[in-house]
Amino acid sequence: MTFSIKYKPLFEVRIFHQYFLNKGTSDFFSMSEADKEKQLAGYKVSKFFLVVPTAKSRNLLAGQHLVFSLTNTGFMIWVQVSDENDVVPLISLDDALELTFLLQPLNHTFINYTNLTFSSAGKLFFFSNTRPDSEPVSFPLIKLLDDHLPVSENFIPTADGQKDILSELTQAEQNKNIFGLIKIRMKADLAPLNVTVSPDEIKTSVPVFEVLFENRKTVWRYIFESDQQVKNKDDVKKENGSARQLITKDFQPLTEKGFVSIELDGDELPNPDAQLVKPNSIDNKIYSEIYM
Repeated sequence: MTFSIKYKPLFEVRIFHQYFLNKGTSDFFSMSEADKEKQLAGYKVSKFFLVVPTAKSRNLLAGQHLVFSLTNTGFMIWVQVSDENDVVPLISLDDALELTFLLQPLNHTFINYTNLTFSSAGKLFFFSNTRPDSEPVSFPLIKLLDDHLPVSENFIPTADGQKDILSELTQAEQNKNIFGLIKIRMKADLAPLNVTVSPDEIKTSVPVFEVLFENRKTVWRYIFESDQQVKNKDDVKKENGSARQLITKDFQPLTEKGFVSIELDGDELPNPDAQLVKPNSIDNKIYSEIYM
């Protein structure tokens, strides 16, 4: 008699960031399927986030015969299923079973190219298919793939909520630079967000959750060593009347790929990277600086 060990996908989480997926002013989600594939070819969440299960969840994964695997767009959870029926988990998955994953930013420029307020830095973001008891009904739930709800400060729990969430982590985990947590429960607050049909039946259509970060748009500031001649048709204008400090007339997107054409007297100016991003509290605008 032979025995086989069979695993099936239980659920998936995809983390999209438009700084890496958009191309200049071209929106990733508006691209053709062929162009999307090109943008995804070099995309890896591991470039900007470390994603790991919490210590508690690692124990649950092992005990429930579940496997965590990273993907270029996020991660998947696999479940060992019965030899006789591949929608029946080998070990029942209780409705209250929940798995939590830490999101740790890997570079200090994350807030620079992400469309979030700078004041949100250091606060805890929470993405889940269930709403914490500490939060009002307006607190958003994680969305399914293609719902495209951008991450905003609305995903930050109250101070009491953050305290409760952090209390579930080990001291070592609390001391890490955590941007946020993803928590997925087998039975969600809303039926479409459920992971399982019942404790003894997984879904044949694998639930795919989506966490979407928008790229930041800034005013681009060009700093020259000499006076520049600026015409009305140009994409830049003088800042405070200075002929050596020019700014774009409109906010422009920061992207890793692509090029935004900004013209000055028929010449194209370079695009900024995500290093020099400066908020201005006086005019409530955010600037990207480029030294010419």
